[in-house]
Amino acid sequence: MLYLIASCRLSDNIKAVYPKDSEESPAEYTFQVVCTNCREPHPAPIRVNRFEKHAKNVARSEASFVMSCKFCGKECSMILERTEEKLYNEADESCSEALARAATQRKKLGIRNVGPGSAVWLKLDCRGLEVTAYETADTVFIVELSSGNTMECTFEDGEREWFDYDDNAGEEVSIEDLSFQIVKAK
Repeated sequence: MLYLIASCRLSDNIKAVYPKDSEESPAEYTFQVVCTNCREPHPAPIRVNRFEKHAKNVARSEASFVMSCKFCGKECSMILERTEEKLYNEADESCSEALARAATQRKKLGIRNVGPGSAVWLKLDCRGLEVTAYETADTVFIVELSSGNTMECTFEDGEREWFDYDDNAGEEVSIEDLSFQIVKAK
């Protein structure tokens, strides 16, 4: 099983960050993938929506994404699941209970070395392909502010920071050093 881990530095007035992903407004997650049979990288990034289901040819089941490798012809698939985790601000005392629950859940899943300043956002069940990178350009993120307001933000590929202004609180909000990694667990 693969997991997408997000980490960043949040300004003190941000409580949590997470992808905007619901059935009414599904997120399009973009990945770079490699065929596990021939090890050839797919020539273009793939976009996966966790609510769409596609029939698999080999097995009588469904997956979020199905393709045949252009080089070896092997069927590759991915089932995408969103975890309940948000990327909480560890400096915000009101988030301590949620951070403890997240740490317990990670332990159950066998995910190690993920600190409180990170979040496990996606579970990727890949068959015949391996995810090598995540691209943020097509994903909208929800930013929960300590003032109770929410904002939306996006990151272009290569961008690692976002700055805006909370009009109600009269202060700047920021996300810095945004990074993603794909990790293996049980």
